[in-house]
Amino acid sequence: MESFTTQVDKGHYHRAKYDDLERFISYYYQIDLTRRLKPANILEVGIGNRLVSDYFKRAGFNIKTCDIDESLSPDIVGDIRKLPFGEASFDAVMACEVLEHIPFEDFRVALAELSRVSRRFVVISLPYRHTSFQAAFKFPFARSLMKNKSFFDFCIRMPLGFIGFENSGQHYWEIDRRKYRIGKVKSILKENFEIKKEVRPVLDSYHEFFVLEKKA
Repeated sequence: MESFTTQVDKGHYHRAKYDDLERFISYYYQIDLTRRLKPANILEVGIGNRLVSDYFKRAGFNIKTCDIDESLSPDIVGDIRKLPFGEASFDAVMACEVLEHIPFEDFRVALAELSRVSRRFVVISLPYRHTSFQAAFKFPFARSLMKNKSFFDFCIRMPLGFIGFENSGQHYWEIDRRKYRIGKVKSILKENFEIKKEVRPVLDSYHEFFVLEKKA
């Protein structure tokens, strides 16, 4: 198992280019999908700028943070492939935009660790490499007509991957239409979990969310 040094400096997570509109949409889904599980305690693996964990703390949730980068001041310094927690320690475990930062051959190992330390649920997100056409429509009475959803969103994903992540020194892999197809990724997820929900955030089709329930 390859050992790692940190891939970006601490200031990376507070730059305007990093925290753009799509990133804040992703933060919302990280928070909303997890709080809907009503967990008694939460583990967040990969803390970034701490916005998500700070929200949960201020909302009264019991949350611990874990990151490989000591400079980010997580509660516990640790590698997602060998988490320093006992079995079934947390009701819900989050690892959003984290798993692509390790080699794909370690994907199964990391998922097994997330399953091990969770009592029941794991929430992850992964980058989905593609080009898309997206639109969102908001109109009167939408919430009543669409079961509390206040807008209608439309997205067409096209298999035209943009270039760049191979040279960024950060992502080892991303969901795509060739080597790391969505079907392949989901089949690996199902080795440890049932996929309870798969979500494409509105206006942020680059991030694919999965709410996972560990198998008995």
